[in-house]
Amino acid sequence: MTGVTWARKRAVIAGGDDAVTMRVLVVALLAALSTGSHPATGDLAVTVEARPIARTCAIASTGTIVAYDAAPGHVVTFRFVRSDGSVSETGRVWIGGDGAVAQSVRDVWTPKGTAPWVAFEVLSPEHVRSPHAPVSARCPRTALAAAR
Repeated sequence: MTGVTWARKRAVIAGGDDAVTMRVLVVALLAALSTGSHPATGDLAVTVEARPIARTCAIASTGTIVAYDAAPGHVVTFRFVRSDGSVSETGRVWIGGDGAVAQSVRDVWTPKGTAPWVAFEVLSPEHVRSPHAPVSARCPRTALAAAR
C-alpha cells in the first residue's frame, strides 16, 4: 500500500533567534546540503531518509523540503521515486513563513528487487531531486528478489 502523509512543519529561521539557535541552524543546514540539493540551484533543497517498518517488509520514507525564502509562500508539488520504477502519488503542500521553512512528508511502500532505493523529488515550483537513499529491507533477500 502506498500513501503520502503529512509529517511536520517547522520554522528554521525566525527573527530574533539567539546565538545557540543560529549555531544549531548552521549545523542543520550543512547537514541538509551534504545529503540533498544545494540551494544555489534555487530556493529549495530536499533530503530523503528511508527506514524499515518493524515486523513488515514495508519501508517508511521521509522527504524534507527546505524553502530558503519562504516569506512569499507557495505551493510545492512533490513525489517519491523508487528503484523499481514506481512513484508515489503526487502530493502538494503549501510552504510559507518568515525566513527559511522546512516541511517533511512521509511515504510507505514495499520495495522490490535486490538493491532497492528511494529518492524524493520536487516537481514545482522548481525541479529538485535528492540523491538515491539505499533501503535496508528486513525481509529475506529471496522474498525481495521474488517480488521483482
